[in-house]
Amino acid sequence: MRDFGRLGATVLGLLVAFGIACKDSGGPVTARNLVRVSGDSQATLTGSQLTDPLRVLVRGTDGQPFSGATVTWTVTAGTATPGSPTAVSDAQGIAATTLTLGATPGAIGIQAVVTSLTPVTFRATACDHPVVALNDTVPGALATTDCLFGRYYTDFYEFTVPAGPQGLALTMSAAFDTYLEVYLRSGAFLGWADDIDSSNHNSRLTAILPAGDYLLAPSSFDTVTVGAYTVAALTAPAELTGCGLVWVARGVTISDSVTAGDCVDTTGGNHYADVVALRLVAGTVLKVSHHSATFDAALFLRNEQGFTVTSNNDSSAATTNSYISYTVTFTDSYFLFIATNAVGETGAYDLSISTATTLSGSARREEGPQLLRMEPFRMQKSLSRRVWSRAGD
Repeated sequence: MRDFGRLGATVLGLLVAFGIACKDSGGPVTARNLVRVSGDSQATLTGSQLTDPLRVLVRGTDGQPFSGATVTWTVTAGTATPGSPTAVSDAQGIAATTLTLGATPGAIGIQAVVTSLTPVTFRATACDHPVVALNDTVPGALATTDCLFGRYYTDFYEFTVPAGPQGLALTMSAAFDTYLEVYLRSGAFLGWADDIDSSNHNSRLTAILPAGDYLLAPSSFDTVTVGAYTVAALTAPAELTGCGLVWVARGVTISDSVTAGDCVDTTGGNHYADVVALRLVAGTVLKVSHHSATFDAALFLRNEQGFTVTSNNDSSAATTNSYISYTVTFTDSYFLFIATNAVGETGAYDLSISTATTLSGSARREEGPQLLRMEPFRMQKSLSRRVWSRAGD
């Protein structure tokens, strides 16, 4: 009788030996290729670190992420410094480094290299930010060599407010349709301006700012636009007149008056108010106090869509002053109406916007350098006037 059992064992042994031989014939897994993952085509100010690290993926000969490969980072164009000259790929095959740009504006090139593999190239742009003195008007030009955010060429000028609150008229004039923005020097967005009016495509941004360092960012409303322009940071009274749009930053205090020439709400009789615009970041807290010895103070905070997100009349049973503490749920532009509670009231007031951004009263960085990681903030062609209505407030 044939012994199939012994034959089966023999065949199984041969198959196992064959399998091992097949596996061994491929040799050990080694690094096969290098792939760019993220961090390409960023722009930031000269002397600053790119917002996002440069990341590459190393794959092995088995097609899987390869760990343990040494990636060398080499600057090939412009001036910049990697956070580390080498990085070792992790269990996911990822190797990364930060990059700090040098003092020279222009194009930056950096390569990620693994021995025997095709290098990967990253590009970046170092944006110049010359200083402009208050009350100076300086010429400039948008050019294809400028920093490109989205599809908008953008320049930057640094200016300092030595003491506040300081009223400012930030202007931009050109033959093309202009667009002007202002940021904290740290990069947090503060405000914007498009057309002065329906017949004037130059930009004028009115602001009241505390002491500090800021960036003025001229660009265009239309994409990939180039051409000459002039910009200026002109001092002005720190006041709110009429019902114009005035951008403010945390940390300002304003002493002004509500008049019959300010914003008016006719719901139940004329109620008057001054208005300021703020850029608020989700997760932060806005704290505002409004004091007056001549009228019953009220505050109304509205979002860009025109909805009241919070309001206050009397901050306590013992005072007619108003106070709000609002935790921001959505990053957006907001409009604060500094109002009277009773019909027809006018008079002097004091307004204070706290620097605190948390419930505990401490301050934190509101957002990363927005201008350095995305296209400049774009609103509608013109800001539609939001009707100030107290109905339902």
